[in-house]
Amino acid sequence: MSAFVALSCFQGRLQGWAFEALASLAPDGIQLTPGNLPTEGLAAAVARSGLPTRTHQGFDPAARRGPVWDGPRCVADSDSVHAPPIAVEEFWERLGRERPSPALEVMYPGHHLGCGRDVLRAMDARLPLAVDVSHVHLQLAAGVMTPAQWARLSDYDRIVEVHVSRDDGRHDVHQPIAPDTFGLAWARERSRDGLPVVLECYMHRMSRAEAADQLGLLTT
Repeated sequence: MSAFVALSCFQGRLQGWAFEALASLAPDGIQLTPGNLPTEGLAAAVARSGLPTRTHQGFDPAARRGPVWDGPRCVADSDSVHAPPIAVEEFWERLGRERPSPALEVMYPGHHLGCGRDVLRAMDARLPLAVDVSHVHLQLAAGVMTPAQWARLSDYDRIVEVHVSRDDGRHDVHQPIAPDTFGLAWARERSRDGLPVVLECYMHRMSRAEAADQLGLLTT
């Protein structure tokens, strides 16, 4: 198994506090994400835990969020990022000249890689992808991705990480997962293959036992 939890599970809290709280759940690793308040204690917390870490979307230990894209150029030293906020054709034309090194996250409708057509194009270009199953569910619910396109994505051999949370079919709300959460069974299979699978549900109002149950659902 390779079950990670995202620092964003405690979005807005102090980085060091959030890391310590998540490390106590005994995951296989922690994904460092933007959105938490920087603290001097983060590096010490990471060292004490001995846990592997992954970085996402321009994480910066000295800032709430760091830069990710400078026009078409990725400036974040991260394992995965959102697609750049530039014109779609400029993005695709750029791929032939300089491919981004981080994995691009499959997004929800209204964003780059937020529809099946974009995702197929990314696979045809052999780009490394981070698959957020909640985003896929939103694409399917909106009718901008077909089941056949999801089937192709689920078998893609250049997926480098998987993100898991639950949504209401309309918005990306990072709800706690349940046994029937879309994509959960597939994510478990990928985790057993050694692919990092990242739990992203918000835990602000959960007890420690409830948070541990969330990680248990991911690894069962």
